[in-house]
Amino acid sequence: MAETPLILGSSSIWRKKVLQDMGYKFKTMSPDIDEKAIRDTDPNKLTLLISRAKAEALLERIKSSDNEEDKKSIMICSDQVIVCNNVIREKPISEEECRSYLESYEFHPAVAVVSVVVVNIATGKIVEGTAVATQHFNKLPNEFIDKLIKQGDVMHCAGGFTVEHMSDYTGPLDGEIETIMGLPKTLTTELIEKVKI
Repeated sequence: MAETPLILGSSSIWRKKVLQDMGYKFKTMSPDIDEKAIRDTDPNKLTLLISRAKAEALLERIKSSDNEEDKKSIMICSDQVIVCNNVIREKPISEEECRSYLESYEFHPAVAVVSVVVVNIATGKIVEGTAVATQHFNKLPNEFIDKLIKQGDVMHCAGGFTVEHMSDYTGPLDGEIETIMGLPKTLTTELIEKVKI
């Protein structure tokens, strides 16, 4: 039996890397929604609402397209926020905000809250879940923060950091590194298997 085609509903290079490392073959589609229009003070609810909105936007696009393979696919949509000292952080809106984020992780760990919505487009079955992981950091030197901001990736990440570039300064990790990267490995695998049934 042929493997069901997969669609990753994200333009994130980190989610793409996680899914590739898990051994899946897939195509990517960008949801292009206004995430800022969706608000909630609960990080679990916020990430679920945004993940659902991404899935709905892409479902609409797929159903109205002529691509029959897409209509037989399983689609994965995800959203992440970082919670630091009980405050929700999304992507930094300026270099100054990014710098203040990076400086603060010496004092409070970065808690990644990631929701995943998986849809079997052919059957209409939808499953979802949320995973949490906590990354502790040591003090980040100013010159290292300057380098991260200049390199630019951190400006496109929730919480203003990319853990892959910061291994010299990371402390203990509670949970999966893939959750910190934006796509929880165990949860995503479980959800993909659930929608196949």
